[in-house]
Amino acid sequence: MTKAMRPVRRAFTLVELLVVIAIIGTLVGLLLPAVQSARESARRSSCSNNLKQYGLALHNHHDTNGYIPSGAPTVPWGSPAMSWHAYVLPFLEQQGLASKIKFNSGGDERFRDAGGGQQVRSVKLPVARCPSDPSITDEGGWFQSSYSGSLGSQRTPSADGSCNQYLGFAEVPAGGADHGNAWNFKDISGVFSRLVTEQKGVSFNMVSDGLSKTIFMGEILADCHDHREGLWSFNGMGNAHASTIVPINTMTTCYDSQAEATTKNVPNPQCFTKSNWNYSWGFRSKHPGGAQFLFGDGSIRMIQDTIDHTTYQRLGGRKDGGTITLDN
Repeated sequence: MTKAMRPVRRAFTLVELLVVIAIIGTLVGLLLPAVQSARESARRSSCSNNLKQYGLALHNHHDTNGYIPSGAPTVPWGSPAMSWHAYVLPFLEQQGLASKIKFNSGGDERFRDAGGGQQVRSVKLPVARCPSDPSITDEGGWFQSSYSGSLGSQRTPSADGSCNQYLGFAEVPAGGADHGNAWNFKDISGVFSRLVTEQKGVSFNMVSDGLSKTIFMGEILADCHDHREGLWSFNGMGNAHASTIVPINTMTTCYDSQAEATTKNVPNPQCFTKSNWNYSWGFRSKHPGGAQFLFGDGSIRMIQDTIDHTTYQRLGGRKDGGTITLDN
């Protein structure tokens, strides 16, 4: 073929290139939400599986000991003590770690050595973190959890007395027992506490509302809380520092200033300080529209943040006797 007979190769015009780029951009825009949704679905499933493992651990602990660990210390108030998470380690296939904890030692000794010089307080337990939780994983050498035991519909007064908007929704047991500080579980609405010393923990027959209608655990976000001893300490957010009196996904204390909280349109942004426990001691997640909870029967449920507030309180209380209709 002579040079004169060779076909001429026509390049794309600028308009054609722009059209192709626009089509690709449109396709990416259509596919990206689907990809993000698929990823969140996978993260949510993993998060649900974590709670399921906790449910099995709590049931096995109950079968072995006749109660679930209360979360309260066995030492005087203010002394270092382990959270209930430490007591279920053997039932989470963490016997090796459990064997290294000095449960009966004094002071800070019990948190000291998890092997290889690592402190127990810094051990990152995979089952205790939700993949959808973007908040801090470590602060001051303490590993932070994505889950907390439930106080139920318990009073959690704020440090700022003007930031107690949700106290009126609490099931108020005899004696008050603010923040779960009680001597006996008769004064605790839910199944965990951080102070009870007269009982080792709640037995299933103390959950008179029924295991399938009582929240045992739920999701929290460390960035919204101030009890930064995290997972391992009885005074950490993962122990028993969440109540059902504050609505699900109330993010008021998740920001660093009133101005930032205001731009996020949260309830009562003037209460943004994390020591306003009437807000910070609540269940919340980064899952769209709600948070996941472990119920006493071992089931995991995603509860929408639009749930009726009274219904939510009754799901928190183990013995309120209220009628519950739960559609989600």
